[in-house]
Amino acid sequence: MAFDIGALSYVPTLAIRASEMNGLEKLPSLTKDKMVPIFLLAPWGRSKELDNSISRIEKAFPHRPYFLDLDRDYQVSGELSPAQEEFRSLFSNTERYRNWIDFVSKYEFILPCIQLPEQSTEDLLYQIGSIQALGKLFCIRIELKRIPSNLNDVVMALNAVGSADYVIQIDGGWTNNFQITEAEIHGLITGPLGGIDANIPIIVSCTSIPVDYTVIEGREVLPFGNREMVNSLKRSTNRNIIVYGDWGSTRPRQYGIASPPKPRIDYPIADAWVFARSKENNWDFKKAAEEIVSSPEWETESGLGIWGEQMIMLTKDNPTFGINSAQKNVAARVNIHLHRQALFDDGDIRGIDLDEEWED
Repeated sequence: MAFDIGALSYVPTLAIRASEMNGLEKLPSLTKDKMVPIFLLAPWGRSKELDNSISRIEKAFPHRPYFLDLDRDYQVSGELSPAQEEFRSLFSNTERYRNWIDFVSKYEFILPCIQLPEQSTEDLLYQIGSIQALGKLFCIRIELKRIPSNLNDVVMALNAVGSADYVIQIDGGWTNNFQITEAEIHGLITGPLGGIDANIPIIVSCTSIPVDYTVIEGREVLPFGNREMVNSLKRSTNRNIIVYGDWGSTRPRQYGIASPPKPRIDYPIADAWVFARSKENNWDFKKAAEEIVSSPEWETESGLGIWGEQMIMLTKDNPTFGINSAQKNVAARVNIHLHRQALFDDGDIRGIDLDEEWED
């Protein structure tokens, strides 16, 4: 598979959920070509086969390489479906994660993440060699909340391989303090990972999307600091390639009992999200969309010509066919956010030609 690993510019992390997949699917090809997502594998809905999760990914992101890891925040409970049984089997470290290697070997476009838990240097070298034998690049994904106890073994294995056919992702997950997250990532890059070849790309990712929207009353703008953090790390670590990543305006899976959310419309701009929601005034989706479309941010930033913006306009004019559920709102937000971040370095992207080639 022809793929320039040094040309990565945007690597969003996406769970396999309906909102993320719908928002991604409706992006133009031009946008998809400028990103290489990391998908977190989990059973798709109520599917009986785990392969259906890959089918959903490749429907949304067709004929392009992507990284794949296991979604360790997905919870399996009760009687397991066949897809959940297979998903659980992929966590087994028997024969150095043989089930995982066999699974990813079936798919041309998967660039797998090496499974790190409970692996020695020798085990990791076996995994890496198995993936390389398939002609695939690979990823070492390190979550700050799950830093592997065998990180020294990981570094020893990578240095023993001596090749440059991989990337490292450091995932900060959800954060409400970019300074602390940056300090932790800086410590990893300059500490345990300091001896890694300087030409290996390091993807830095986290998310600060709100966990609880009940504090939003009216129209509010909430900045996010991902790019500022990445730029700061580039200056302070002297790494050759630090790549921007985020969670596509979402966050890791969470479980619990929650009341149905109040109608809300979200509008991503380059470095912030604009939220419109009012419990006090009992706004519906139409009123929230009207507030977004009349905002100064919409006046200066809209005109992208993509599905997410069109859905907000349709909600204002005819909510029956626009955003009428929380899931549709998130899908539109994901769509706009991914588009902006993928084309971040392209200057003014309003009005660019997004026409697709016709396929009969």
